[in-house]
Amino acid sequence: MPALTKVRAFVAMPLPEASLRIIGKLQQELAKDLPGVRWVKPETIHLTLAFLGDIAEDSLERLGSSMLSIGDLQPPVTATFSGVGAFPSRSRPRVVWLGIDGGRTLTQIHEALATELRTLQLPVDDRPFVPHLTLGRSRKSHPGAGRILESFSDRDCGSAQLDQLVLYESRLGPRGALHLPRHRVSLTGVQP
Repeated sequence: MPALTKVRAFVAMPLPEASLRIIGKLQQELAKDLPGVRWVKPETIHLTLAFLGDIAEDSLERLGSSMLSIGDLQPPVTATFSGVGAFPSRSRPRVVWLGIDGGRTLTQIHEALATELRTLQLPVDDRPFVPHLTLGRSRKSHPGAGRILESFSDRDCGSAQLDQLVLYESRLGPRGALHLPRHRVSLTGVQP
């Protein structure tokens, strides 16, 4: 019996180019004070809704099909990008992020996706959903990081309409991850 083909995958909402340019400028500012952080390429920044890890190819296809119902029922999200933070904390940044406020609509889309994942018996992260854009990652400590990141805590990077769900395949390579869209669904539902 042949082994099942596994694919590293996640579901995300892509950002418009204008927003990515603004966020890229923010990263350049941060990089001056935090040189040891590996910054994400601006063109690959996205809002992750579900990281699936390695899943079977046929599960990827089934999820892509089930995402159509989410797109038909859920409206686009008007998202505001503001406030730089870090996980686990600003003073010990392992992940530097930009916050997102997408209101109740974003929460509903996340919940609808989690329901589809459970129905398909795919992994669901049970931690609370904290919408954010990963700007960079670090493995070492940065003296003064808390003070530096605090000075960006109220940075406003504008807003944009997010109107697509994309199921990405993620291929890891020596130059970082390559994100290949496998299924793309437009959000066409009506605002309540």
